[in-house]
Amino acid sequence: MLVDVINPGWVPIFNSNLSEDMPGYIDAPGQALEYSWTKLIGGHLGRLGTRADVELHQAYIADVVAASYKALESVDPTPYLAKYPPNHWGWVNGYLNEVTRTASDFVVAKYTGVLAAADIEPLTYTTTFMIMQSLRLDKGVGSQIHP
Repeated sequence: MLVDVINPGWVPIFNSNLSEDMPGYIDAPGQALEYSWTKLIGGHLGRLGTRADVELHQAYIADVVAASYKALESVDPTPYLAKYPPNHWGWVNGYLNEVTRTASDFVVAKYTGVLAAADIEPLTYTTTFMIMQSLRLDKGVGSQIHP
């Protein structure tokens, strides 16, 4: 039983299943696969999961991570700095929204029709935002100052 981590056949609900520990959330499926089991109780959405469901979830999250890295490297913050020069939160908001949108658009396109609700905008978007922020804040990705 692994509740609120993997939803067999579905993308996570808002903010990576409302998780607060993104590194732990990302690692949990791999830890689950270290055990010998055949059926997963994900806790929601009405069906038992399989090892293949866990592997698909891992692939989805790995794509969110990879797309977030790529977006953090490629999205230029300069237009947002220019648009909101005295408003720091304005440019941060514009920049982080663009990074999240860039990363999540790729993931939505790849997983629509593969995982249910991948195309419901707030679900993949908020999961991507949480993971992208964890990469920035927990790992220092895209920052001039590293933890």
